[in-house]
Parts: sequence; C-alpha cells; structure tokens
Amino acid sequence: MNSCHARAHIRLTSQAEVMDFIQRLCRCEDVFSIENRAGTRCINAKSVIGVMYTVLDYPDEMYLVNETKDGAIPAFVDQYRVMTA
Repeated sequence: MNSCHARAHIRLTSQAEVMDFIQRLCRCEDVFSIENRAGTRCINAKSVIGVMYTVLDYPDEMYLVNETKDGAIPAFVDQYRVMTA
C-alpha cells in the first residue's frame, strides 16, 4: 500500500447506497476522496458520476480519505465499511 494517510475501506453495492452515501457526505464540510488500494486513482467522494464510476471500476478497492482532517471519518461511514477477519 502506497498511502501515507488514514482511510476507511468501504463498499457501495447499489445506486441507492451511492446516493445515500453522497448525500450524507455532502453534509460534512470536509473534503473527501475515494481512492483505489494502491492510492494511484482518486476521485471526489461527493461526485455522483465519480463514485458511480468507481463502484464499477474498482468496487472491492474503495477507500475513503478525509483530505481536510486526516483520519476523521464520519460515524455514518461505518455502515459502508468492509469488515475484515
């Protein structure tokens, strides 16, 4: 992993989840991005088109990053986190 910042591994599986996720994220003042596992591809997490593309392009490698306050992930994101064993 090339990332040097805290991030949350998330999964969005439907258009309804994407829309809910973005609407809730837009209520936050911070700037968020979603990147792939390697951190080589990054999109604005508040962009409907960007997030929909990301869900199709790398659905199992979505990591939410708070660009404003490293490591500050909103509590609602927990319902979208990928749980690892």
